[in-house]
Amino acid sequence: MSEPTVPLGGLSPEMMEEQARARLARADLSGAAGLLQHAARDWNHVGDDARAGACWLLAASTLRLAGLMKEAGHAARCAEVLPLSDEVRRGVDLELAEQALASGDAAMARERFAFVLVRYADQIDPALRAVVLQRRATAAAAAHDERAAAVDFRAAAELMQKSGQLADAETARLAAVSCLARVDTTAAEILWRDIDRLPPRDGAGAARRGLVGGQLAEQSRQPALALARYGVARQGALDARDAASYLAASVQSSILMEQQGQVGDAYARLASAWVTLGDLLGRDTAAAMLRPAMKDLRDRLGLEEFQRVREAYAERRRRH
Repeated sequence: MSEPTVPLGGLSPEMMEEQARARLARADLSGAAGLLQHAARDWNHVGDDARAGACWLLAASTLRLAGLMKEAGHAARCAEVLPLSDEVRRGVDLELAEQALASGDAAMARERFAFVLVRYADQIDPALRAVVLQRRATAAAAAHDERAAAVDFRAAAELMQKSGQLADAETARLAAVSCLARVDTTAAEILWRDIDRLPPRDGAGAARRGLVGGQLAEQSRQPALALARYGVARQGALDARDAASYLAASVQSSILMEQQGQVGDAYARLASAWVTLGDLLGRDTAAAMLRPAMKDLRDRLGLEEFQRVREAYAERRRRH
């Protein structure tokens, strides 16, 4: 049990928890974590292990999100030594897995996520199992075990499909495609085409599917197919007003066009995206988003060639 603590400004632990929630709502992570740790120590002092454990757990997660890994580990260990309910104990075990992953220890993260899946097998509902499988998949990918990652992503997708979470299920299957693409492009293409048998549910779905499919086609050295898929992604992103996906598809298309010797088209793709994103987000925001890609293109082409390409594009625009 911790040493007695002086109340924080006369606040009870209940009030500290309430203020911590308010600070979390304002994204004040360090402030919230400090209040939660004070509350946990006070609960320790009065012998309420359940409330203390819950506060330590939330403090650990909050500190991790704030990037304070040493402090997050300490908070998790403070919770770990307490007699806890199975639900809170499971939360602590998951938090330790997340901390391992955030700290770059992918092997330990995989072990800890696997432990949760086995130890709490009878207590985890399908929705939570799908989440933990995806987190273990992320750890496997970080450990460069892409095949194992793909297996877990697909298992999570099956669970979500059965529960009607169709968009999330497709996202997990596309993550499996991305993992497989690094080690087996044939298997990845088969899975992508299986996903693409049905039309995307909306523009956001088309954008995600097109981006992953385009990257896969690039890895398979099929530039024409990649450009076609990036085109689908751009249109889907435009339909969904998804600026980030639109930018990604436009930049990837431009780079690929340049690699194919189509430097005029490469410039035009970025210039077109600049105008479109300007309409969506405003000229200043669009400029901030596109300027780095334009600079990279200029650096690769050289200033003289870049100027020639830009002037040719401007001339074509004037004629039309």
